[in-house]
Amino acid sequence: MNRIYSFLVLFLLSFSSMAQTGTGEARFSLKEAVDYAVKNNLDVKNTDVDRRVALARKGQVRAAGLPQINGNVDFTHNINIQRTVLEYGASPLFQPDATHPKGTPTSIAFGLHNQSTPNITASQVLFDPAFFSSVHAARIYQDLSSKNVTRSKIETAHNVTKAYYAVLVNQKQLAYLEVNLARLDSSYLETRARLQNGLARQIELDRIEVSYNNLKEEKARVERVVQLSKALLKFQMNLPSDTTVTLTDDLNSDVLTTIVQMPGEGSKKYYGDRIEYRISQTQLALSKIDTRVARGSRYPKLSAFAAYGYTTAATDPAQIFKFQKDRWFNYSYIGVRLQVPIFNGFSAYYRVQEKKLEEERAQNNLRHLEHNIDIQVEESIINFNNSIESLRIQKRNLDLAEKNLQVLKAEFEQGISMSLDVTVAEAALKEAQTNYYNSVYNALLSKSDYDRATGVLFKE
Repeated sequence: MNRIYSFLVLFLLSFSSMAQTGTGEARFSLKEAVDYAVKNNLDVKNTDVDRRVALARKGQVRAAGLPQINGNVDFTHNINIQRTVLEYGASPLFQPDATHPKGTPTSIAFGLHNQSTPNITASQVLFDPAFFSSVHAARIYQDLSSKNVTRSKIETAHNVTKAYYAVLVNQKQLAYLEVNLARLDSSYLETRARLQNGLARQIELDRIEVSYNNLKEEKARVERVVQLSKALLKFQMNLPSDTTVTLTDDLNSDVLTTIVQMPGEGSKKYYGDRIEYRISQTQLALSKIDTRVARGSRYPKLSAFAAYGYTTAATDPAQIFKFQKDRWFNYSYIGVRLQVPIFNGFSAYYRVQEKKLEEERAQNNLRHLEHNIDIQVEESIINFNNSIESLRIQKRNLDLAEKNLQVLKAEFEQGISMSLDVTVAEAALKEAQTNYYNSVYNALLSKSDYDRATGVLFKE
């Protein structure tokens, strides 16, 4: 049980700091516990928030391709009105005379001290390769975030499965310890009666008492482990810490007797079932789109624009807001703009090179993941088969230990064997029980690891 205990202690402090408050009793099968956890686990909730963030970003990118309409009101106060320089004799307005001979400079102010220009402008992207690629990238990023939610659910399902099995195994061992305690208590009373009748020695009674005390201590330790394992299960499920949890499933060895053959090259069929592989594929697709976006920045862009507004001016600012027909004049225009990148210091070139290298890295990561999946599947099958064989051996040892104890007790009652033989047999039975439930837990974990490696542990 050391492995189980270490596994539980790892999460104890985290659970203590994150526990919620609440009351009530809850009953869960393994499937119900997993279903509850994938809906309420905080990690799953956070990845779902990330998914919604990706959806919002997708909307932002798409919004850039819709018409952009803005209303503007400009008000300008000219402290010194800009003047236009003219010459006498160069314009019919300024004829030369004796005071101002031809060529004498003069200036005139065109404008008033206060001017206002309210208008509405609109623009629309007509052709932009980088924008269209960005829209595609936003869709892929949303898909990636959805797959991350699934991955978080699988991790939660795996953790809940291990915690659920830990509770079952610990409860089962606790039940066996209670049976052993009842048996030792009966042996103690029987031996004490024999001692009073001169049919037993004090040392025999003392041996039983020592075994009984050790077993009581072991029972108290396992009771604490049961509490801790339930706390871990509630932590993984995000249940309130003071909720009483009852597990409705029982240990069933039938699920462990499935014979799994080594897949060899056929392990490739598991690639598509692994969420990590699908995420890696999506990341590769996203890298390719990023390269297209970088390339698109080097191509021409075409956009349309339009504006409609009014121009007005006055020396007295109050006159601007009287909306007089002889003071307000409207204007409007439409057009298209073709923007052709000519030279940007090679920044676009190096950006494309950067994205191509990131794409190559994503491809390498996908291949590396394929090798990892192959190893994980083969390792999980070997561990699963080993755990099944160990479970069979330990079950056989447990049956033999129980049978041996029954025989020695019967012989002891008939005076054939000694009480020491019974004590040794009881210790052997306790060890066999511990070894058996360790092997049960290992087999359950191996089955869960195999299901996870082959991508069948949890599906939406």
